[in-house]
Amino acid sequence: MSSINLHSSNKEIINSNFLNICCDDYTEPLIKGGQSKADLALHNLDITNYSKLRNNVYPMSKRGSSYLSAYIRHGLIDLKEVWQHVESFKYEDRSKYQDELLWQEFSRHLYAIVGKKSQKYLNYSINSKTNKNINTQKMNCINTIKSELEETGYMVNQTRMWFASHFSIRNHENWNINENYMFQHLVDGSRFANRLGWHWVMGSQTGKVYGFSKFQVQKRAKKLCDECELNFNCPINEWPESIEITKKNIDVSTDIYKNFGPQEIETNNSKPDFVWITAESLGDDDPAMKYFPNLPVIFIFDQKLLNNLRLSTKRINFLLDCLKEISLKRDLTVLIDDPLDYLKNKSFASTFAPVPKYRKITKIHKPTYEFPAQRLAQPIEFYPTSFSNWKKRIKLNI
Repeated sequence: MSSINLHSSNKEIINSNFLNICCDDYTEPLIKGGQSKADLALHNLDITNYSKLRNNVYPMSKRGSSYLSAYIRHGLIDLKEVWQHVESFKYEDRSKYQDELLWQEFSRHLYAIVGKKSQKYLNYSINSKTNKNINTQKMNCINTIKSELEETGYMVNQTRMWFASHFSIRNHENWNINENYMFQHLVDGSRFANRLGWHWVMGSQTGKVYGFSKFQVQKRAKKLCDECELNFNCPINEWPESIEITKKNIDVSTDIYKNFGPQEIETNNSKPDFVWITAESLGDDDPAMKYFPNLPVIFIFDQKLLNNLRLSTKRINFLLDCLKEISLKRDLTVLIDDPLDYLKNKSFASTFAPVPKYRKITKIHKPTYEFPAQRLAQPIEFYPTSFSNWKKRIKLNI
């Protein structure tokens, strides 16, 4: 076990503690972490013309992206807050944007039910017969996407779809390797939203494939084609060739408590000694921290997990920014350790996180106080076969 001195610079902390378990050298992300940054981003959120701009890629100045995803993913902003913030905008912009918020919630519900089974195909098996040996080295579109991701830790939704389609449908490598590459670098990277995006693109979630070709690049980022040496010999000039899609059955549990945790505070009435926070809930409104405002707080960088994930330093940078701001308000200790070892025989409070590792830890070490996760929609007790199927049946917490 080692403790992190949050008074040191992020670069000093990362170079001393994380470089050997990260996939890149020290790099700062485009989106900075911290509650104050999240609050400012939400305050400045303007979705005027979002319905027209949301698919723009380049130039960056014409993008419609709100850049809130990293704050939402790490619990600094609640989906309900964002939903309410955009209520005053025009219907066409509000409805499109709120649909994106619902998609985020859908991905969380689906991942809570499916978990690690999402590493495989979901509702459909996909067999691509397209060219598996396309050389992407001279493709300006793919290279630009990768460069932006590695330099900033961010991609707009369109380029995420382009990348996922290219490396799962046309350049048919092991899609998990490429999904993991995106996950490593995205500051908003999550197994629920990121991986569901890949399933949607491949058709393994809906049975309908999103085919990436030169057409999308010319429409959304024409400059990339104009400046590409393959412009008149483009290897993705046509839609991908035939793809075999086979319906499959997925065996999952729809037990609400198992998947979504407690729906109200659970306690054995013992007083906790500290609040354990996770990367899923780093905001001031974390239920456990709010309930126990005077207790010390513990955050644990899971050394074994990080060694396996090999995350980008951009992601560690974002987390450190969040933790440093918490430390200005609370008695916070940040450790690099194994949470399973550290939490043994300790009394702590925590907020439920619908991810497999949290469930594994708290199954062994039960919190003395456990708080429900904050959700836009109430937990479900059915397996949603599609976003539209889920959307029709949910109850919003608005």
